[in-house]
Amino acid sequence: MDVVAILISKTILYAVPLLLGALAGMFSERSGVINIALEGIMIIGSLFAGIFLSGAIATSGLAENAPQLVVLITMVVSGLAGLIFSLLLAFASIKLKANQVISGTALNIFAPAFSVLIIYAITYTGNSKIAFPDLVNLNSASFGIDPASMANWVNTLLFKNLYLTTILSIFILFAAFVVLYKTRFGLRLRACGEHPQAADSVGINVIRMRYIGVAISGFLAGIGGFAFATANGQVHQSDVLGYGFLALAVMIFGNWKPFRILFGALFFSFFSSIAVLATTITFLPSFGLVKVENLYMMLPYILTLIVLAFTSKKSRAPKAEGIPYDPGKR
Repeated sequence: MDVVAILISKTILYAVPLLLGALAGMFSERSGVINIALEGIMIIGSLFAGIFLSGAIATSGLAENAPQLVVLITMVVSGLAGLIFSLLLAFASIKLKANQVISGTALNIFAPAFSVLIIYAITYTGNSKIAFPDLVNLNSASFGIDPASMANWVNTLLFKNLYLTTILSIFILFAAFVVLYKTRFGLRLRACGEHPQAADSVGINVIRMRYIGVAISGFLAGIGGFAFATANGQVHQSDVLGYGFLALAVMIFGNWKPFRILFGALFFSFFSSIAVLATTITFLPSFGLVKVENLYMMLPYILTLIVLAFTSKKSRAPKAEGIPYDPGKR
């Protein structure tokens, strides 16, 4: 029972960066801009979270006195870093009308190199990592619950890997749904991704809406980078292990809809959790001389290919995504 509780707990932990990354891609593509740069934006968000935590927070003592406030501030910092970085994609794609896939790929290549350069400039070492000060997770005491009043597996399931980022990501999910489907702004954003000429004809500023869509995307992906670093050892590594591309797969699997994206994030993170816990889950099959954790580590990426092969034909992307807007065309 404890192993199952740990597996579920890990699944939720790893689902958070995928959920935030996929929601980020959704906002950008709903506005009409393909955001291939999610990987790079997540790296930048993780980088500035690491700089902020290891710098200002580590020296101020705030981490000991108000740990959850530290997490909240770091989410904002990483989100703003991702937002600023995403504006490079917005400028190239919207203003310069550059190919959006190539622009995003260029930013993905730039981000890890920029991260290594910045870390070297700060530390003067060949290290490409920034270790976070220990972030205090939420536990039963945070909610006024006596851990002795519940079974050990329940405590493990609910509180072993519970961070503030997990709770706030749930609020972000519901907020994304409300904004996208229940507000005038969401209707206008979706119109710009489906038929920008029609949107322009009724007075919607398509260019501005697309900038806003990419900016929201950058903010959420930046937070996703921080959530990834939190889930993977509380360290920035100048890499997010392909989670930006997995987030794109989750977005497509979820058909650009928030709650379907949540299901996709949980699906893929479940197999990531199996890979991490492969040596401790006794009922998993072993494969002789093959190092079992390496084999299971491939599962999320193999499943990505399989799932997309069977579901991509039924996916309905916004009609105008990837097409630079030309006001002269009607």
